[in-house]
Amino acid sequence: MALPELPPITHLAVGEGCGGTSLALQYSRDTLIDGGRVIWVCDKSPDSGRFSQILSGVNVVSLAKFHMMECGEAIAGGVLTAGKLAERLTPQLFVVDDWTPRTGQPDRLAISAIETICKILESTKCKLLITSALYSDASGEEEWKTRGKNLLEQISPANWRLTIAEGGLQKRILLVEDETIQLQINDEGFS
Repeated sequence: MALPELPPITHLAVGEGCGGTSLALQYSRDTLIDGGRVIWVCDKSPDSGRFSQILSGVNVVSLAKFHMMECGEAIAGGVLTAGKLAERLTPQLFVVDDWTPRTGQPDRLAISAIETICKILESTKCKLLITSALYSDASGEEEWKTRGKNLLEQISPANWRLTIAEGGLQKRILLVEDETIQLQINDEGFS
């Protein structure tokens, strides 16, 4: 089963341990296999074993088109620096993995940097995939809340959610708009 096509700008909110980085790596893999270029910005690099598993089918020449910027807590600076790279390299996919901290308020500098990236990419066919963590809604109104959703809604109308499905450690639910997609996670990513 193929994953759903990414809209131009997608915010993926992920439950802890659900595989949000793996899903973003899978979209990156597909982009690289199709001959595209990927720019990846993150606070810390993905797990090296998981990275190798998912990207194992990509040849070395295509893998050289994967540009990762690990920037620690300075995600805003990393996004802006990667934006300058995007202007020169014309990527097909730009990923900002875990754009906001897991606790506390979202970084307004990071959202400003993401707005800048949107302006840089708007005249290209490059897709932007932004991931963040879900958290439990203490008010009880909803089961999950999306960190930084209010800030990103002005930028991205596409807000996807990835959570663990009941009944299995490897089963996931991807909520895309009003569609619920059942996924299974394995060594190669999602199917």
